[in-house]
Amino acid sequence: MEASITDNLYMVLYLLAWIVTFGWYQYKNRHADAGSAIMLTYILYAIVSILSLNDPIFSSTYEPLTLFPFIYLYVMLMTALSPTIYNHLYPAHTINSPHTHILSIIAVIFIFCAIVQIPNIITNFNTGIVKLFLDNDAGKDAYMETAKEASDAGSNISNIPSIIFNALSDISIFLCFYFLSKKEKNPWLITGMLISIIIGLLIPVMRGQRSGVIMSLLTVILGYMLFRRYLSSIINRCVQIIGLSIIIATALPITAITLSRFESRSEGIAGFLTWYVGQANIYFNNYALDAGGIRNGDRTINLAKRIINPEDTPNNYVERREMYHNLEIDDYYFTTFVGDFCIDFGPVATVFIFVIFNAFVLMQIRPRDGTIELHQLLLLYFTMCICMQGGMYLFNYSDTANLQIITFGCLYAYLRYHNCLLEHFPKT
Repeated sequence: MEASITDNLYMVLYLLAWIVTFGWYQYKNRHADAGSAIMLTYILYAIVSILSLNDPIFSSTYEPLTLFPFIYLYVMLMTALSPTIYNHLYPAHTINSPHTHILSIIAVIFIFCAIVQIPNIITNFNTGIVKLFLDNDAGKDAYMETAKEASDAGSNISNIPSIIFNALSDISIFLCFYFLSKKEKNPWLITGMLISIIIGLLIPVMRGQRSGVIMSLLTVILGYMLFRRYLSSIINRCVQIIGLSIIIATALPITAITLSRFESRSEGIAGFLTWYVGQANIYFNNYALDAGGIRNGDRTINLAKRIINPEDTPNNYVERREMYHNLEIDDYYFTTFVGDFCIDFGPVATVFIFVIFNAFVLMQIRPRDGTIELHQLLLLYFTMCICMQGGMYLFNYSDTANLQIITFGCLYAYLRYHNCLLEHFPKT
């Protein structure tokens, strides 16, 4: 079934809304920052959605589009972006660094957990990364093996260094760029962080997973764009060169995985790529506001529910899909992070969640005399990660990734409390 003129009109209107928003955003402050990067990805996803909508084969997987879901999606994304927009309109020019060693300690822990995983990477190098370029089925086989292991995920705790590494992955990117922004730099710590972040990019490649690599790359780009104004011109140039090299190097295994998984399919690789990148906007429009029921938070706050009510909460996505098989759509398909919350809690409750949370963030991130505290910047970065990672995908902090929310919250609380303590009990 080919897309109708009305479907294309709604999709084009949604695209134009983001183009106009981006134009207004840059007009208000002619400085490219993290918000610029996020909005550009939304424009890209909308363009690819139009291509997928008109694909002769994949267009049959979509239902006719309506206008209101796009209005809802745009308003909710703008609500989620409101802290980013505020920071763009009222930027801070300096970061007030906290007097604490906890950040270096966290960095060392992250580096240690990364080093522990190097033997596994070396062991699987020939059967993982190298095999991707020599065996057409390697990426598909790795992905299927990972998928088989998913049925046992979440039922027990194993590989604690890996759990800590994943829980600190996004915070590590934040800390790496923060360390680069400081006048007094520790080259060994920064080098260790960079190598550890690269290790984080290699691990999902060996598992035949593209999403993990793409989310990490998007987060690195986000972290750089957030700290860009605080970095020297030399550091900016070095980061750009290293970052471009990493993107090019990472594109090779991602391409190999894509060829491995879809080359034999009659639909064609191009069709799969546009469907993969562009499906979220369309499936949100089709199903997110009325999926035939809700998941009661079993994806977005899965870990918290498993602690409170373990008997009635699915341990992983396999169990969750079986439990909610009656829904019109599940997390096999992308619906953006807004869609994830709508399917979990319903569209009305999602509005309240987004408004309350982002109103809280807006009150907390206001700079003082052009200076922003590090805990304020961390909270802003967290909201940006949600927007950046979830525009094409889902809520990336779901399931066991709820641990990342906990680590963000703990670090934010510590930094804020630490600053308050110093104000009341200054050093003599």
